[in-house]
Amino acid sequence: MSCMDVKGTVMTLIEYHKLFFKTLSLKIDHNELEEFFFWIIEHYCKVNRMKYILNPEYQIHHSHKSYLFKAIHLLEKNMPIQYVIGVAEFMGLNFFLNQNVLIPRPETEELVSWILSDLPPNKSILDIGTGSGCIAVSLAKFSNSCNVTAWDIDNKILDIARSNALKNKVKALFEIQDISSIKSNKSFDVIVSNPPYITLDEKKIMKKNVLLYEPHKALFVENKNPLYFYQKIIEFAKGNLNNNGNIFFEINELMLEGVSKLLNKEGFYDIEHKNDFRSKNRMIKARI
Repeated sequence: MSCMDVKGTVMTLIEYHKLFFKTLSLKIDHNELEEFFFWIIEHYCKVNRMKYILNPEYQIHHSHKSYLFKAIHLLEKNMPIQYVIGVAEFMGLNFFLNQNVLIPRPETEELVSWILSDLPPNKSILDIGTGSGCIAVSLAKFSNSCNVTAWDIDNKILDIARSNALKNKVKALFEIQDISSIKSNKSFDVIVSNPPYITLDEKKIMKKNVLLYEPHKALFVENKNPLYFYQKIIEFAKGNLNNNGNIFFEINELMLEGVSKLLNKEGFYDIEHKNDFRSKNRMIKARI
């Protein structure tokens, strides 16, 4: 199978590799760029690293060529690789993505693993602010017969989460709810959330690709009330967690003390925090 470039000649993967690095090497670190190259050719051409090493002269099919060139163009514009190819891996599962939802992070995988390590069978779980559904879908996939509900603010977001539940062959209930004005009398054994927790002042230290492409509503909170979303969720959880139910949060490491005080004030106990792989305080758990 062959692919014609704009001049009508056959293009091979090694030629694409040279073009990829020539165009992007001043913009992206070499090792990262190498990983991106293999993500792209595996996603579009179904050629993995070993197949490329064994056959770098593999001729690109004409139907793949436009996607490969578009990928270079988007990376030039600082688009994260996960949005370029429209998928990301989380907890060993594949998730569809677009710019309506955040890119799943490794520290969120650690949060999910913490929940699973402490989760009896047949429990009811609520994920508030589900985004891509990475938390809800993973919990539904790897828990023992738990019922999972997931909330977010509109169907543009929930359609992605629903697609990911279908893709990963799990059942979960996805509903529109706004954290700012939750209207539900349902009760749960576990509530988990990764709410917006980056203050507007922190924007200046963030990477350009995050600021340009990831949804700001899912990232940022006003400087004057950085614990706003935690407070709203804790108020809801106080009346809607079953006895001995647990709440789990991903947190800004600078907010550990503030979130702990909020939980304690509202009657939660057994408050624990956990460091992520970078040794930062990024997770907190409490019982009602």
